[in-house]
Amino acid sequence: MAFYSGSKTNQNLVFGDKGEIGNSSFTYSEAATVASTENKITASDGAASDGFGQSVAVGCGRIVLGAIGDDDNGGQSGSAYIFDLDGTQLAKITASDGAATDYFGTSVAVGNDRIVVGAYGDDDNGSDSGSAYIFDLDGTQLAKITASDGAATDYFGLSVAVGNGRIVVGAKGDDNIPNNSGSAYIFDIDGTQLTKITASDANSGDEFGSSVAVGSGRIVVGAPGDDDNGSNSGSAYIFDLDGTQLAKITASESGSQVEFGSSVAVGSGRIVVGAYNRRSAYIFDLDGTQLAKITPSDGDVNYFGYSVAIGNGRIVVGAYGDDDNGNNSGSTYIFDLDGTQLTKITASDGAADDQFGSSVAIGSGRIVVGAFGDGDNGSVSGSAYIYNTNEYYDDYVEKIADNRIGQYTRLTG
Repeated sequence: MAFYSGSKTNQNLVFGDKGEIGNSSFTYSEAATVASTENKITASDGAASDGFGQSVAVGCGRIVLGAIGDDDNGGQSGSAYIFDLDGTQLAKITASDGAATDYFGTSVAVGNDRIVVGAYGDDDNGSDSGSAYIFDLDGTQLAKITASDGAATDYFGLSVAVGNGRIVVGAKGDDNIPNNSGSAYIFDIDGTQLTKITASDANSGDEFGSSVAVGSGRIVVGAPGDDDNGSNSGSAYIFDLDGTQLAKITASESGSQVEFGSSVAVGSGRIVVGAYNRRSAYIFDLDGTQLAKITPSDGDVNYFGYSVAIGNGRIVVGAYGDDDNGNNSGSTYIFDLDGTQLTKITASDGAADDQFGSSVAIGSGRIVVGAFGDGDNGSVSGSAYIYNTNEYYDDYVEKIADNRIGQYTRLTG
């Protein structure tokens, strides 16, 4: 048996590795029966057209799901639901000042002991100027945030992220430079705006802020309307936590209507960018160097890359247009950090138009997949599915990646 110790990152780990962290031992192995752990959840008061599962997030021991079509405060005012990791509903949350067509729940995020929910249809600074709300992990509203320069049709809150002591909110319709060039705003976790960020080369229709992510000391913002490699070829931008732009990234191949940047994720020392019109996703390091392009092993799958997530040493990619269980029943793919496909999951009760994989999240030893088109509680009432990952590995790998644990022992035999 070989033995060595030293400072490592999670990307050095391979399947079958055995080792120790502190006084604890671990084995890193991909569970071959991820799908066997499936737990399906729906809203306790679900109804037709709620769209529960339109957005999902997991972290801090919580699962959060948005339901933008919920009508508690008026038609499509929206709501979100908090679950524990086993799928027990803990709370339902709505905006304290919710109103019709606010679309509260269109985006959700959880981290740093905060839950953030976007409501891009809120009208505080003009029609569809947008807002976001901050809650604690029990669902108590702590603050409402809007852009310091918010205006009509900014769609602030269409995308949200939280992590590394920051809240990031996208506003793809902002016209600060040209029309619909887009922007994003950085807040502290209490809701104080720290700065506004835009692309260094912003142009009309870029829709910078359509997607946002924060983690591993980076903020990533998608701009799927950027035209560098063809009309709507798309791009993404990397910033530090203070809002300084570090790099701009695009797909390695050119092409129109790719919409690279329609989804973004960052964590575990990687950046992942979806390009669903190319049915692919791309892996970058934190400096913006492309490491791999990933596609599904079973062919050209519709809307692969529509949603992406990264964490716990895994990359998760949703493909809501997959047809394994009927037209647009949907599927989700799990990859390692180098882009090797580990498994594909579909809903055990999947059916046409469920759109399983329209939203995905990973954290706290769980993969969560939204299927907002599911009809258990009425047409498009929505659902989500929880899957277990290797929890012991998950507990530590993020800490290793962030250098919060400097030494561990690796054993091979």
